[in-house]
Amino acid sequence: MGIPAISLSTNLTVSTNITATSAPTTPHKHRLHNSTLKSLSKSGKLDEALLLIESLPSKYPATAPDAEACALFLHSCISRKALEHGQRLYLQLLLYRARSNQDLLSNPRLKSKLITLFSVCGRVDEARRVFEDGGEDVDLPESVWVAMGIGYSRNGYPIEALFLYYEMVSRFGLLDNFAFSMALKACSDLGDLRTGRAVHAQVLKATEDPDQVVNNALVRLYSWGCVWVFGL
Repeated sequence: MGIPAISLSTNLTVSTNITATSAPTTPHKHRLHNSTLKSLSKSGKLDEALLLIESLPSKYPATAPDAEACALFLHSCISRKALEHGQRLYLQLLLYRARSNQDLLSNPRLKSKLITLFSVCGRVDEARRVFEDGGEDVDLPESVWVAMGIGYSRNGYPIEALFLYYEMVSRFGLLDNFAFSMALKACSDLGDLRTGRAVHAQVLKATEDPDQVVNNALVRLYSWGCVWVFGL
């Protein structure tokens, strides 16, 4: 089953004034920059971390921050809802890919973090753009699909979340608790008890036991079911 289309119009305006001189790149300097970036990100110094990220192409054209450092930066962005910082990192990642063979956007953890940041900031179209980056032939892991589904659900798109869940079942078979909780929330939001029962059946077939989040989602689903069926 296909995934419903969504507008992908995204306007990123980046204003930076950075002057730097070129210097040869060495593995030691590369590690040093990534270590500094991780330290700044962990301490929440996002402005300084972003300045370092954006200065790398001019100082060291062949150097990009590694995926782990970028993921830590995005984690801090998510906790602070620092949308502009995340958008500017995304732009840098696109530039790195265009200038070299370094495609950090293919990293599942980094892609999931970007999707989550845009979702928590209400930018579903940008989250979808990151999700679809690379085309339909990209073999995305379940975690990236779940991040997109949660983004839909969080922003009031339960139908899109369920369509994504159906596609995940088709691709991956039995899913994990993150996927189940996302789908069950969508069913509750829609008052769709029939589909919710089908998801519950998948929960019972899963190899891992349902966690507290899934159990709470089931309670909410069947509570809503009583309201819809009996008019309570």
